[in-house]
Amino acid sequence: MESRPVSSTSTDTAQIEWILGNLRWLLIVAMALAAALNPGSWQASETAFIALLLLTGLYNLLVLLSLVFVRSPLPLPAITLAGDVLITLSFIAITGGLSSPLFFFAFLPILTAALRIGWWAGELVTLGVMGGLILWEWIQGRTGPAFPSFLVQGSVLALGALLAGAVGDRLKREILRELHARELTQRRLLAQIRQQLQGIFELAATLGQMRRTEEILHAALEVTESLFRGSGHPAPPMFIALLDPEGLRVAAARRLPPRDERARLPGLEGAIREAIESGEATLCSHPSQDPELGRLVVMRIARAALILPLGIGPERYGVLVIGSPDPQVFTGERRDLLRLIAIQASIALQNALLYHTLQREKERLVEVEEEARRRLARELHDGPTQSVAALAMRLNFLQRLFQHDPAQLPHELEKTEQMARQAVQELRQFLFRLRPLILESQGLVAALTHLAERLQETESFAIHVDVDPAVDQVLDPNAKGLVFSIVEEALNNARKHAEPRNVWIRMRIEGDQLWVSVEDDGRGFDPQALRVDYSRRGSMGMLNMMERAELLKGEFEVESAPGQGTRVRLRIPLPSAALDAKPSVQGEAR
Repeated sequence: MESRPVSSTSTDTAQIEWILGNLRWLLIVAMALAAALNPGSWQASETAFIALLLLTGLYNLLVLLSLVFVRSPLPLPAITLAGDVLITLSFIAITGGLSSPLFFFAFLPILTAALRIGWWAGELVTLGVMGGLILWEWIQGRTGPAFPSFLVQGSVLALGALLAGAVGDRLKREILRELHARELTQRRLLAQIRQQLQGIFELAATLGQMRRTEEILHAALEVTESLFRGSGHPAPPMFIALLDPEGLRVAAARRLPPRDERARLPGLEGAIREAIESGEATLCSHPSQDPELGRLVVMRIARAALILPLGIGPERYGVLVIGSPDPQVFTGERRDLLRLIAIQASIALQNALLYHTLQREKERLVEVEEEARRRLARELHDGPTQSVAALAMRLNFLQRLFQHDPAQLPHELEKTEQMARQAVQELRQFLFRLRPLILESQGLVAALTHLAERLQETESFAIHVDVDPAVDQVLDPNAKGLVFSIVEEALNNARKHAEPRNVWIRMRIEGDQLWVSVEDDGRGFDPQALRVDYSRRGSMGMLNMMERAELLKGEFEVESAPGQGTRVRLRIPLPSAALDAKPSVQGEAR
């Protein structure tokens, strides 16, 4: 159903009509009781009286139903005034006319007219009632009453109309004055709420552009403080405490003593703990008795404190605490607005945290890219570049040899061919490490086997590969690439630094875990000394392996000692869906 705005005038009219309708029910009951208690004093027939009572009840019921169901404007005051006059005249007429015991029920339409419109309307209704009764007496052929009696009755009704009009005018002035004051109060309240909402919207827009935590906290406190301006209450002390490993520390405050600004709150007891755990605003009625808030000097004079948690979902960043000597400042509307401020501040803190995390990740990626370029340059310089340079020098030597000793040329050409083949092999091996296409086409087992074969063509140590064939079925393509990179990095470290005779690559599946190890029998090193000297060494090989292990949600470990070789170990949890495919693969392997 479509809703329509209703003016205050129509609402007041409906309320007045509802009250008068209830008075009519009382009038009907009073007339019925009077007739029942004094049956011999009426000049009307019982049938006519009962019929008129029922007709009056039906009329009153229709009026009340129209107030509930009829939305279109109706001239109800005029209709009900005319109806009341007609019903009053009818009751008086059938019960004796001017001598009726119900004569003074004529006050009902006279009073309602005087109260609604004014004294003159009451006088007009009085004249109408008296004129109608005299007309009825003339129609009935009865001799009119003595002039003094008629004058007294009419004077009483007229005087009642005057008094009702005076009272009505005074009541109207009081009501208008009250309505005007209420309207002004509502306007001020609406203006204040509009200003507060505008402040919250501006806060949301401002916080969305902020990236520094200090700016976010001070902006949130500024808007919080504005909610108390113009409310008749002084702005209360408030602060925002952020969580760190040692508990809560005050990061921003207003009207807080220096001692309180340096205070530390554990956040493990009282109202603060309740707010942090529940994620809802918590009102503390006696903050001076709270086990943590009571430590603050400013809370010793506060009779109430509101604690609003700052956080998104299960994550908590801190709390916004407001203390006041007047508990009435934390009304329902203001508390809702404070909750909105806390939510906006939480979103801004989360965005700032994500922004700084992305910035750090961006810097790390740039660093990794730079390290990859430096490493690529070193490997090109130490490998293929040296081979090509040696080949160029060899060709220059062959040119001079052709001029002075052509007989030695076939033998030297054979050596040059071997050098060229060695350079091609190094380039192929280098391209394979850059992008092992076999990993995408044939899987991890084939890629590791091919890597071992390539290295053995150029290196003096033996590489032993022992990999469970089911590995290709339990790892997704991304995980295969990460595992391959870790193994390749470990082999590269062994080739450069270990001087081994043998290197073992092992992979096995145990339960819901994949174990990967790369072990050599080289000279080994001290892992602790490597960690201490890591920043100075500048190599990112170990860091790359650790970061790739974290992406796999695995555990990475390096075991080594001088003269005892090195073992790189990786443990990776496997998803249950991948393990379901393992038995069939093992069956095919057998």
